[in-house]
Parts: sequence; C-alpha cells; structure tokens
Amino acid sequence: MLQVILLLLPGVVSVEWRVNYSSPICAARGSNVTTDCTFTYPRKQRVQQVRWCSMKSNHDQKCMNGPYVYDSEANNNQNNFQYIGDKTSNCSLLISNINQTHSGEYKFKFITNDNEGRWTGDPGVEISVHDLKVYMSRSRENGSTVVGDSLNLTCTLDCPGKLTEVQWFKNGDPIQQSEPVLTFSRVTAKDSGNYSCSLRNFKTTVSEEFTIYIEADVTRTPAVLIIVVSLVSLAFITAAVMLIRRRKKRTQRKPMEEREEAQDPLYNTLQKTADKNVPKAKDVQQEDEVEYSFVSIKPKKWLQVSANTVQENDSTIYSAVMNG
Repeated sequence: MLQVILLLLPGVVSVEWRVNYSSPICAARGSNVTTDCTFTYPRKQRVQQVRWCSMKSNHDQKCMNGPYVYDSEANNNQNNFQYIGDKTSNCSLLISNINQTHSGEYKFKFITNDNEGRWTGDPGVEISVHDLKVYMSRSRENGSTVVGDSLNLTCTLDCPGKLTEVQWFKNGDPIQQSEPVLTFSRVTAKDSGNYSCSLRNFKTTVSEEFTIYIEADVTRTPAVLIIVVSLVSLAFITAAVMLIRRRKKRTQRKPMEEREEAQDPLYNTLQKTADKNVPKAKDVQQEDEVEYSFVSIKPKKWLQVSANTVQENDSTIYSAVMNG
C-alpha cells in the first residue's frame, strides 16, 4: 500500500494573498455605511500603501490606475470616504452620508515593499443605495379614508431583511414611535397630515412625505348631532321671523298715529290753549317773589311794647269788673 507523506519543512510556509469583504451592502440614502474588510500577505513583507477604488470610474478591474475613492498617499481624497483600517490586516472603509451615486462595486488594493507585492481583492464588495418609503394599508380597499377607518403606515427600504428601529415624523415634527409600522385603529380628523420616516438617529435618511387626508363620513354621523343642528337652525329661523314681524308692526303704527292727530283739529286747539295758559316755571317763581316782598317784620322792641300794652289793658278791664 502506497502512502503519501507530506512534509512541511520549517521556514517553508505557503502563504496566500487574499482580501475578504463583507456581504453585499444595501443602505438607505443619507446613512453611514461600513464595508468590513480584512487582508493577508507574506509575513516578511510590509504594507506601504492602501487604496480603495470604484469600478464605476476605474475600468481596468485591478485598480491599477486612478481615480481612487481613497489613497493613503494622496491628499485629495473624497470627504465621504474614510479609511478606518490599518496597514496590517484591517482594510475597512467608512462611507458617510451615502447616496445613489455611490452605488456599485468597490475593491481594495494594497502594495508592499516587495517589487512584486501588489494585490487587489477580486471580486469586490457590492453596495446598493435606496430611499426610505412610506406605504399605507387600510381596512377599506376603495374610496377615500374616512373617520373611523383603521390603517397602517409602514416605513420600508427596498433591501433584504426588515427595518428594526425608525423615527416617525408628522408635518416635520418627530413623534414617539420607533416601530416600522405606525398603526391607527380608528382615525380621526386630527390624524390628517404629512407623515415621513427615517432611520433611528439618522434624520438625513428621511423619506418623502406621505399625505393622509381624513374625510368625515356622513353615514356614521350620530343622529343626536343631526337633531341638534336642526334645532339650532330652527331657532335662528324663528328669531328672524319674529324680528321681521316686530319691525313691520312698528312701521304700520307710526303713520296711523300721525293720521289721528291730523284728523282731530279740536284736540290740537285745546292742546295749544292749555300750553298757552299754563304759566312757565320761571314766571311762577317771579310772582312768588313779588308777593313775599310785601311782608314786613317788626323790630323786637316794638313787639315788647305792644305786649305790655295788651297786658295793661287786660288789667284795667279786670279791675273794673271787680269794683262793680
């Protein structure tokens, strides 16, 4: 039986040049994306330069020539791309505020101090960028949304998997809801508005607004409300009719009084005579003052003399009676 024995001699090690990328990345516009990346090379060599390139602008498929989205030896790298790895094993790249123009395939290339030490990871990592969107599902399939309907608003992204935490907005203001599905069991007129969503803590990923307009459902209006409205309308109509009748009576009464006065000349003559003979308040006051002017008041001394005289006369009369 033939046996094959593989001997690994010390110092003779097979080393493979390699770049390992993360799985394809699906991102929301406005978010930050990290491409996890690792690389290996012969231990005796030392990495001197690292590069990232986009296959949209680099057509040789090996990043042999620029442009590069990142080059450790350049000073004009794009602001959106930041190398967060090192020159030993980590080749991760951070893309900030990503948008649809950043979609595509990216590759990592590194250069060592060896003349033949150049390697590009192939295939690269695929990145796709999409907008967040808001979709509505409701209990009524057709027609407009009316008061009392139930509906759901769902924040979605055209990527595999489901969103975990989001931030909801109504008319641009944040609301306390982190679930991807916003549920309305019974909508009211206050629920009308413009709704949008974004990734949690990433307002730059906010979606386009989705408008909800809630209409009043006449068929669901309570009968009591209809009765109240009818009674109020009847009260206004009754008040208006009564006011019109009162004004009409006043208008008819005034000409009648004027005609009665014009048809009674005797009443007018007597009225004028009475007004002429009745003295005015000023004249009466003057006559009273004239009569009062003839009253005279005697001096106190004269009054005393008169009193004595009366007393003496009484004594004389009394003495005459006694003597008789």
